[in-house]
Amino acid sequence: MSERRQRTQARLSLVPAAVALSLGLVGQMVDQFLFVRAGPVPILVTAPVTATLLYLHAKPASYQRVAALAVWGFIGSGAAILGVYLGTVNYYLPRSLTATEMVGYDLGLFLWFVAALTAMYGLAARTADRPFRATALLLSAPLVQVAWVGLTRLVVETGLYA
Repeated sequence: MSERRQRTQARLSLVPAAVALSLGLVGQMVDQFLFVRAGPVPILVTAPVTATLLYLHAKPASYQRVAALAVWGFIGSGAAILGVYLGTVNYYLPRSLTATEMVGYDLGLFLWFVAALTAMYGLAARTADRPFRATALLLSAPLVQVAWVGLTRLVVETGLYA
């Protein structure tokens, strides 16, 4: 097998996942630059793709399973974004965010969503010999993503943001 082919196969290399994450970060930065707030599209595309590629790196899977993981990542991340929105829409900060803080918040949200989904998919791949546990981990991934609301509130309520 050629070296180029080994680098582009998700099962053999981490390069495809790194490229997906890099392109997602660029998309997030462009979205943040063009609009006041970054939208959910970079998150909805990057998180499932990166998590699915890293799942495939950890454990070989059929095309149907890979497609199911990608679709569940998209649907679950969409539901989690809605949960974050509903959890923060009526929460009032002590003061308005500055432009730098807003960029930091949106970047942190992006990274949290990608890291949370990737971590849950990675744990599911490691526990594939226990199907119930793997399924529970996959289904709970959006809840871990929504934990961003709790983390943000903890930072605000403890006085780290004032």
